[in-house]
Amino acid sequence: MSQQSRMISFSAVGLYIPGIVARITGKIFEMDGNIVDVEENCRRGMFSIFLVVDFAESPIDTDQIFNALKEIEKESDLKVILDQYDEKAVTLSARSENHLVTIIGIDRPGIIAKVSRFFHSKNIMIERCRMIARGRFFSMEMVIDTLAMDMSAGRKRSESITAMKKELKLLCVDLDQSVVIQSENIYRRNKKLVVFDVESSLIQHRSLKHFIDRIKDRIPSPTDMPESATTSKDQIQALIDNARSLKGLSVQDLAKLNEILRLNPGTIELIKILKSMGFKIALLSSGFNFLVKKIFESAGVDYAFANALEVDEDGITTGRVEEPIITDETKNDILDFIMSNEQIEPDQVIAVGDGSQSSHFIENVGLSIAIKPEAAHTKSDGVIASDKVLNVLYCLGLTKEDLDKFSYPGSNNQA
Repeated sequence: MSQQSRMISFSAVGLYIPGIVARITGKIFEMDGNIVDVEENCRRGMFSIFLVVDFAESPIDTDQIFNALKEIEKESDLKVILDQYDEKAVTLSARSENHLVTIIGIDRPGIIAKVSRFFHSKNIMIERCRMIARGRFFSMEMVIDTLAMDMSAGRKRSESITAMKKELKLLCVDLDQSVVIQSENIYRRNKKLVVFDVESSLIQHRSLKHFIDRIKDRIPSPTDMPESATTSKDQIQALIDNARSLKGLSVQDLAKLNEILRLNPGTIELIKILKSMGFKIALLSSGFNFLVKKIFESAGVDYAFANALEVDEDGITTGRVEEPIITDETKNDILDFIMSNEQIEPDQVIAVGDGSQSSHFIENVGLSIAIKPEAAHTKSDGVIASDKVLNVLYCLGLTKEDLDKFSYPGSNNQA
């Protein structure tokens, strides 16, 4: 019998019994078998194990080995499956094209079934699946292999993968779920920096609108906002372009107006947890520096870039913006500066925005997450459908149990 045919695969599944792994591996050792691969799991009392064993040096006949290993089934009530392991055939099929899919939202029937059906329809293999959180809140990780995925006629492979991701995002929108999709070469790379676009990801839009309305009421000689300034973020940019309208406001007036701003739920907790995990944190804003001051002072971030209104010696705004002026277009340059300063690569960066023009810089990093994007299609790896920014942590592989270990005054860590 050839040496190749002395490689045996052993699989077993059933209810966990104390000492079962020692019993299985002990029997293999007694027959001079060498375990060359192993994967074992035990969850909620359900046990499974997969082994590849090389019996090339064993003096025992292969049929006797099979019979001895099959006896484990009778001894333990496990379901045991044995087969000869063709290492060459497995090596030929060992290539894969993996992606990590994280789905987050309120639990409801049919989520797993519909997502699994979607992957099946594309001939995409689900290699691993695990629940990160379960209850009213739901979070799940899937590792998928797209190597054998059905490709669309006339499309390049990369275009077909991109199209698949868009379809998955739309499916998750229909299921009222958030989804993040990361390629294997990206999710296995150690991330070091998290950068937030402040207005689009950390500040509640309703409070931004209220803030802007109050400023327009208080400025001494208001000028009309451009017609193109249709959203809160556009209007903030317009305020910068028309900074002279703010001339005469005192620093105290701005501080009072700043109290109107409300952060998205979990913002300070998220930054503190990320800091405790070793991440550097950067805040980018094309608005005024008092928009980031509340976060900067509460959470202690590493980098914060925003525009500053020039103030005279009496604490009165002059109507001018200090140089350099930060706009949506210059955020990429700032991110490049931070990466250079930290000596890290783009794929070691996580960027959080909403996928709009104001946070377009998130397209060029390792993991991009859009918070409540206005557009149906965003050029981001994932979409979080709610303003609960703590959900970003699930995209980093943290479980609900991990999250519960973090506790800060005034926080219940509810994602």
